[in-house]
Amino acid sequence: PEGRYVYQTPWQAYALAWAWRTEPRVRLAIGSFCETDRNAIQVVELNEDSGRLERVAEVAQVFPPTKLLWKPYDGGMGEAFKDGNLLAACSTAVELFQFGDGQLKSVAKLPTHKNCPPVTSIDWSQIKETKLAASSVDTTIAIYDLVKLKIETQLIAHDKAVFDIALGQRESIASLFCSCGQDGSIRLFDDRNLEHSTIMYDNPNSAPLLRLAWNKLDKNYLATFGSDASSVTLVDLRKPSICLKQYPTHGPCVNAISWSPVARGRLLVGTEDGGTLIWNASEAVADKAKPEASSALQYDAQHEVHNVQWPETLPDHIALGTTRKVEVVQI
Repeated sequence: PEGRYVYQTPWQAYALAWAWRTEPRVRLAIGSFCETDRNAIQVVELNEDSGRLERVAEVAQVFPPTKLLWKPYDGGMGEAFKDGNLLAACSTAVELFQFGDGQLKSVAKLPTHKNCPPVTSIDWSQIKETKLAASSVDTTIAIYDLVKLKIETQLIAHDKAVFDIALGQRESIASLFCSCGQDGSIRLFDDRNLEHSTIMYDNPNSAPLLRLAWNKLDKNYLATFGSDASSVTLVDLRKPSICLKQYPTHGPCVNAISWSPVARGRLLVGTEDGGTLIWNASEAVADKAKPEASSALQYDAQHEVHNVQWPETLPDHIALGTTRKVEVVQI
């Protein structure tokens, strides 16, 4: 890597999000992972003069955020949110924060069940910015209208806890979303007809699937990984139930994945031993004689990588969230 910026967190970190904007070049939200009721979200920006990542805002939280997401693009969203600097965070509920003037202020908490089951993940639509989806351990998925601040749709999506959700982020698949969970399946839904879903993949032995990532440039490909898995599975939505390819880490467990926003087949993977790999999935799929792919780039973060980000606004950089620091690395 040619350039590298490091921010040391004051606590064990987990959630990580890169803001959708060109100024400043780097703006990150980082969530703590503390077992006490004293957690926090920090906003960190790159100071171009000093060349350092610096904290510019912080807000206290009771529970560790399981996921953070900045609003796609800069513009406002209805009369309620004229400023587009919005951050979504989830733990026992989904909360919206407004960032500005060196502060991160809570502006809305989205409705949930009375018993507040933990929210495992969220996704924010780039096609319809008022749409946000959340998955939960109570087997459900909720689709929110962020202008009306209400649940548009809620459905039982899996037989067990739902661990991740991905919305279709292109016009042609804007009504679709995928989820994965403790039952070991990936399911495809169409919000125009939620009475039915399609099982796209079942993990062998029904091992839980923790995360999934929908290819940003090719709507046919999903990547996923299971609990304690040392490989990433590629699934082709045109060929349900089939593992198209395996991407091995050769030992350490996978913790996080992200597709490239500019290179159709590039897949970024973070692992428990600090290894960060980028695979060229396009070459691997084309070469059917090879059962496994080899990584095109490797980087050692030296600490367990919990989260990875590959931003559309600065695609020659990646962000790695590790136990005690966040690294921004030029690739």
